[in-house]
Amino acid sequence: MNFIENENTELKECFTSDIKKEVLAFINTSGGIIYVGVADDGKVIGVEDLDDTMLKITNTLRDSIRPDIMMFVKLEVIEIDGENIIKVSVSEGTRKPYYLIDKGMKPSGVYVRQGASKAPASEDAIRNMIKISDGDSFETNRCLDQDLSFKELEKEMKARNLEFTDIQKKNLGILSQDGMITNMGQIVSDQCKHSIKLGVFKERIKLYSKAEKNLQDQYSIN
Repeated sequence: MNFIENENTELKECFTSDIKKEVLAFINTSGGIIYVGVADDGKVIGVEDLDDTMLKITNTLRDSIRPDIMMFVKLEVIEIDGENIIKVSVSEGTRKPYYLIDKGMKPSGVYVRQGASKAPASEDAIRNMIKISDGDSFETNRCLDQDLSFKELEKEMKARNLEFTDIQKKNLGILSQDGMITNMGQIVSDQCKHSIKLGVFKERIKLYSKAEKNLQDQYSIN
């Protein structure tokens, strides 16, 4: 079997934590396969401690990437030329962009596949991924900045004896159903630089359309 790096194939002589970036690039693009135990020139080196290496790969991907990608990743051991290597199959994700937790949803934390290598995604590319995954609604789209706090809002809620748990945050649209901060969340966060003005009406006025008025006239009792 000839191993050649291309748009959908990556070769790794041994495990390193940078494998998470390769997985990100595949899952944010169109998927691919990573062979661990194969040198860049295609020579099969093999993996000595299979169980330990597979555990390290799993832990690295689970602990370093968000949203969770494990449902899109499959690890298996295959034998080539008498050597055991690890095949990491990565499917295209459905909740793009996937990003490194310690970097956030920005170019330094989001990778895509370009040719036979990974590359940081541009901010425009990241926004486009969000639009495709989340739809056109601005408020419900995932916010680019996931490192936000809500201390002031929590204080206001507490002053009114209102709970402010993740359940309330989801009901208010601050968090998406999978726990991601939305653009609505950014608007009410401590880090928002814009002011918000709210209007409260003292009286509740119901306006009827012409059709509703006609129906009322039709069924009114004289």
